[in-house]
Amino acid sequence: MTEHWLEEAVAASRLPAPQVFPRNLASEVERRLGVTLVARPQLTSDSVRDWLAQRHFRHRVAETSRRLFGCMVARRGRAVLFLDSTDSLDEQRFTLAHEVAHFVLDHLLPRRWALSVFGESIRPVLDKTRSPTPAEKLSSHFSQIPIGIQVKLMERGPSGAIRSTQVLHSERRADRLAYELLAPSTLAQETLGDRPEEEGALELAGRFGLTHSAAREYAQMLLLHRRPPRFSLARMLGGDRR
Repeated sequence: MTEHWLEEAVAASRLPAPQVFPRNLASEVERRLGVTLVARPQLTSDSVRDWLAQRHFRHRVAETSRRLFGCMVARRGRAVLFLDSTDSLDEQRFTLAHEVAHFVLDHLLPRRWALSVFGESIRPVLDKTRSPTPAEKLSSHFSQIPIGIQVKLMERGPSGAIRSTQVLHSERRADRLAYELLAPSTLAQETLGDRPEEEGALELAGRFGLTHSAAREYAQMLLLHRRPPRFSLARMLGGDRR
């Protein structure tokens, strides 16, 4: 059974359940999500910034120039997703799924929540065509709303180290949704079967087009959910309500 937030995110992606693997996510997201894909060799934060500037969007992308696996730039419910065309096809496949996940989790869903709370009157604020009212600013929901242009980077190397638990949580959720889009957990569990972890990871990589490192991480994640929960006296006595 998948977590509720994950089911909600998969539904919000508007992507049908895959029938063929490895999944050709690129053609699906362009058609169903209305995103634009941009592949650049040796992708860097500077190349993303320059691409935006050429289209009259002057927006800070990163504090310092660095290599990227991918990048999401979202605005008004649409997105441009950047990939490094020199990466392997399996690496690009996962990067794309990760950036789609950020678009859904960090842009589409918060906009949907904002519109459900404030109504259509908040859309010009989301699109940054008007400023929020004092009452809107005071709302507890307001700090969670993405306004204007959003940039999410999938970094590589030591210079792209994650600096906060909030960012780490966001990246882990994006990874989890990316795995679900490329290799739905019910099918992935069947593929793992009773195989040892390393053998199961190889099977995941071969069937779903994951890199070996990504397949190993996903295998560990799925196997962890199979293990029985640690004994808890509070749970046994009915006092654990987590």
